[in-house]
Amino acid sequence: MQFRYKIINQELRVTDGVLEAVDLESARRQLLDKRSQIISLEEVSSISNLLSTVFTSKITYESIAAFCTQLAMIIRSGANLVRGLDILQAQMEDRRLKEVVGTIHRGVSRGSSLSEAMRECDGALPELLINLVSVGEESGSLDSVLTSMAEYYERENFIRKKLASAAIYPVVLSVVLLGLVILFLNFILPEITGLMKESGQSLPPATQMIVDVSDFLMSNGLLLLLSLGALIIFLNRVFKIPQYRFYLHSFLLKTPLLGKNMKDVVIARFSRTLALFLHSSIPIVPIMNSLENIVGNEVPRLAVARSKDLIIRGETMASAFGTEPFFDPLLIQMMAIGEETGRLEELMVEVANHYDKRVEVGLTRLVALVEPIFTVIIGVFAGGLIIAIALPIFNMASGVSGVK
Repeated sequence: MQFRYKIINQELRVTDGVLEAVDLESARRQLLDKRSQIISLEEVSSISNLLSTVFTSKITYESIAAFCTQLAMIIRSGANLVRGLDILQAQMEDRRLKEVVGTIHRGVSRGSSLSEAMRECDGALPELLINLVSVGEESGSLDSVLTSMAEYYERENFIRKKLASAAIYPVVLSVVLLGLVILFLNFILPEITGLMKESGQSLPPATQMIVDVSDFLMSNGLLLLLSLGALIIFLNRVFKIPQYRFYLHSFLLKTPLLGKNMKDVVIARFSRTLALFLHSSIPIVPIMNSLENIVGNEVPRLAVARSKDLIIRGETMASAFGTEPFFDPLLIQMMAIGEETGRLEELMVEVANHYDKRVEVGLTRLVALVEPIFTVIIGVFAGGLIIAIALPIFNMASGVSGVK
């Protein structure tokens, strides 16, 4: 359960926010344990909870990349972190990021570490970033970690933008098609059917089929919408179960072109994140645990989990991951060479760069194919509507000619 609170903290400042707790008494104890004076404490309603989730979503990768770059510059310059965050907050244009930087600034001002202050942002920042910032603080390489994370999120943002651009054209065409269908069913089709009935002629089969479909949609439209909504909710819940999510991801990975691009994206993300962890000198088991959570696909997640068990039992990374068919031979060979030469981090960066280029080529090809495919699909639908309109007109014209 979530509870909204307003308190006076140890610095005698009034602050508010939302916390998770089992019940009201548990939430009260959490606040009192922090030596806070409670002004108000109430359970968040389901509607408020939903709105809070919508309006406090995670920051975009583009904004995170810019934040990491600027923060790395501040740390590298030797400036005071509190002063640097104050300057950073003042020049932020992203309202949500500005709120997050303000939260981090308040946390660091009262003595928290940068990673601890980031954890106070209610999930607005990715867990991967927070974990690596914590490692960077411990190892004294925070600026280099932030620079690496900026590059990482720039790549992730590039991939997301490419996918979004690929979806724009189909969405626009689908909206146009929907407009044509609504225009046809509500204005043109009734006029044609009325004229045909007045002249005593029967509708052509193609037109009659569209009339039947239109009547069915008009009489059962609400039921269909409710059924579609229920189906979406049901599938959303089903695919949250790991077993069924595995089936879905397995199917997507086997689809032509899309599956190959998805695999390249996962391997590029896997390699780059592994290089980041190795650079930060994190033990291998925590690395594997984190890699399970960032691959973003159930098939490689299970592959990483199985490989982790083999590594714990003493296998090398190359031999452990080599047993998994998901990972390409190139990645396994580079792992083996890197472990033999002590250059695993460097080679993982090279592998990530190689797969990044493959992703760029693959996404460009996908975008190029989507446009003609959807043009053909929309053309078929639009052509069918035109034929359904034209056939009754031709029949009426033929009937008039025959009468003469």
